[in-house]
Amino acid sequence: MQLKLISEKSGIAFVLLAVSLWGTVGISVKLVPSSPVLTPEFLAFARTIIGGAAMLLVALVFVGPHSLRINRFDICHLAKFAMANAVFQIGLFQCFEQLGVTVTAFLTGCLPPAIAATWALFRRPGSVAAGTLASLGLSVLGLAFIASGGDLTPAEAVLQSGMMFAVATSIAFIVMSDAAQSLGRTLQPMAATGIGLTFSGALLLIVALATSSLQMPTIMAELSKPHLLHLSLYLGLVPTALAFLLFCKGIALCSSALVGLTASMFRPAVAMGLSVWILSDTPSAVEAMGCALLMLAMVILWQSERSLARKRIGTTPSGSTPP
Repeated sequence: MQLKLISEKSGIAFVLLAVSLWGTVGISVKLVPSSPVLTPEFLAFARTIIGGAAMLLVALVFVGPHSLRINRFDICHLAKFAMANAVFQIGLFQCFEQLGVTVTAFLTGCLPPAIAATWALFRRPGSVAAGTLASLGLSVLGLAFIASGGDLTPAEAVLQSGMMFAVATSIAFIVMSDAAQSLGRTLQPMAATGIGLTFSGALLLIVALATSSLQMPTIMAELSKPHLLHLSLYLGLVPTALAFLLFCKGIALCSSALVGLTASMFRPAVAMGLSVWILSDTPSAVEAMGCALLMLAMVILWQSERSLARKRIGTTPSGSTPP
């Protein structure tokens, strides 16, 4: 029991570090001068393909070619991870454009555990922690504040476009987290991350080329500019390759994907602090209230899920694993 609790704490620590690095994505994009290739599709592609290649190289050098061997069950999880990550990346950059860095960070950091908890409530009502309902109520209230308090106009467009992207991105993150947890138990984390991101990068390249009106020579010329090259390398190596490695390792150590998802509540605080400090992107009073309610909801959900996890570990017979 003690070892399992220590393992879960290590897993949560890995997830916290990963989501802190993710919190720097929006800031780094906003600091770069505008370019015709700085679309959500191309940003998602550059970030993912560089991160995937970096992780494959690390796996080959430090683990060996055998780490890249996958079986037919792993292929299903890899495909699930790749498709969910593609949706997540595009949706994330769309949210940055329409909702801003701070609000996007709170929505994409707090919505996934709230949605996952709601799904668990419908699937297994008796297994949901006592604080889940209170957390969900606060989440809904927080989202209502954010949707009604933005400075973007018209307000209906924010609700119908930005919020829809936030919900889709959050659902994709849940699917990706579930796939990462499964992959981390059968494949070496570096290899799983590298292969999954590479598959996702291939999908994103197809989407980017299909949605762009630019010719390939123009695209390559733009991407070779120093500021865009540096941005792509940073996005691919730090908040992608390194962060996904930490996330996949951490979520595999957690007792459930929901515990790991709840740990992602730390990302909004990092993103908000950087956004206010560097970009002066201060949310309105109503948005700040909504963000605060979301954070409170995540604290309640975190504590409830950790208590439930301890009870499961404590009641699990020796030699078996929690359900």
